[in-house]
Amino acid sequence: MTLRLSTRISIRWTEDAPSEPTDTVVLSVGDYFMDLRITKADQSIDWAFAGTREILSRDPLHCRWNHIIDSRLSFNPDEGKFQPLPNGDDLETGSMPCAEKGNKVTPYEEVWRELQPNHGMNRGWILQGRLGGDDVFLGQYGGIYLAMRQNKEGVFSVLKEELTNVQGQLQWKKAYQSGELKLPSLSSMNVISPPEEETWRVGDKAVFDSMVYHVRALETQGQKDVVKIRPSRL
Repeated sequence: MTLRLSTRISIRWTEDAPSEPTDTVVLSVGDYFMDLRITKADQSIDWAFAGTREILSRDPLHCRWNHIIDSRLSFNPDEGKFQPLPNGDDLETGSMPCAEKGNKVTPYEEVWRELQPNHGMNRGWILQGRLGGDDVFLGQYGGIYLAMRQNKEGVFSVLKEELTNVQGQLQWKKAYQSGELKLPSLSSMNVISPPEEETWRVGDKAVFDSMVYHVRALETQGQKDVVKIRPSRL
C-alpha cells in the first residue's frame, strides 16, 4: 500500500517555462488521497480535492485519481504517468484543462518531491464522513493534518494544520484555512492524535470530534504490509 506526503516543485504547460505558483501538499494513504494547492500570490485555494486512486499500470506507473469532493467542481477522473528523476524527485506527465489557456486540455509536466514525516508521526490515515449532509474528508500523516468539506451547492472549505514544537511541547497550529463551513480541528481539540486512534482499523467507524467517520485508509511507515509505490505524487 501507499503512505506518502508530497509537494509539487514545478508545473510546465506544453511550451511554457516551468513555474510553481502554488504551495501544494498531497497526502496519500492506501487507496485514498487528499490534495491541497494554495495560490502563493493571494493565499486563495487554487485547487483542493480528495478521493480514491487507482493504479492502471506499474511499468511505467500510471495512476487515475477519482475526485469525490473538488473545489473546482471538476469530477472527471484525471490520470498521470510517472518516472523517477536523477535527483530523487518524480516527473508526472499527462493532460488536463489549463485555466490560463481557457480551460483547454493541455499536456503538462509536474515535478513532485516526497516530504519526510516530522516529530515521529509515522502513522497516516484518511477518514470520510458527512456533517449536516456535507461530504467531509480528514487526513493526517507526518505532522500534516488536512480537513476538507463540500456541501451540495459545491461550497468548499479546507483546513491545514501542522504539528509544531512550541517550547518543547508538540502542538497543532493552523497553517491555512479557507471557507465558512465548520471543520474538525486537532488544535481546537488540544490533542496530538484523536482519541482511540490506535484502535482504528480500515473499514471501521471512528469517532472524531464527537462525529462518526469511516476509516478509509490507515498505514504505518515501516510495517511489512506497507509497500511504497514510486514514483507518484500519491
